[in-house]
Amino acid sequence: MASTIARPRALRPLAVATAILGSVLLAGCTPAPASTATPAPSETGPALPSATPEPAPSASPVVSQPVEITCDELLTPNDMYEFNPNVSLMPDGTPKSGTAASEIAAMNGLTCQWVNNTSNTTIDVAVAKLSEDELTDLKNRAVTESQQVPTYAAPPVEGYFTVVENEGEAQVFSGSYWVTLRAVDFVEPGDAEQLAEAAIAHLS
Repeated sequence: MASTIARPRALRPLAVATAILGSVLLAGCTPAPASTATPAPSETGPALPSATPEPAPSASPVVSQPVEITCDELLTPNDMYEFNPNVSLMPDGTPKSGTAASEIAAMNGLTCQWVNNTSNTTIDVAVAKLSEDELTDLKNRAVTESQQVPTYAAPPVEGYFTVVENEGEAQVFSGSYWVTLRAVDFVEPGDAEQLAEAAIAHLS
């Protein structure tokens, strides 16, 4: 009777079980995926408006108060004849730019001009009526730019004189008035004295 060799069938289920167990263990060791959550944005306050610097206030232009007098009253025909009989009033005369008379013209003050009938040189006389503070500023400027003249009238009248571009220019401060006189004939302070005194007398 021939002998039968036993087959190792019991080993196959054991090998399968071992393989399954290994797969489970490997699955448990797989790292978890990294979190992809997006962080919440931080809160920001409303944008503040930038401060705009305010422009510096500009000085208001000086404007003369009404001067209630005409050129023929400021210096009468007789006043001018006694000074020089050869001059005539120019109804539309315009003071030269850069002079005190042109400054008064810009203030809407009174400006008057006489012309020498022979030489065509001019005499400019102008008047502005101003506040005390405005007059003080002009007096302070006159002190630095001109020489003081005490002979135009008695205090509190103040007089100043200077020569600019071969023309003498006198300034007289009387009460609330600023009076200027300019001509090539005014070589020294005394040359304008006669007309300055007449103008001040008519403004008083």
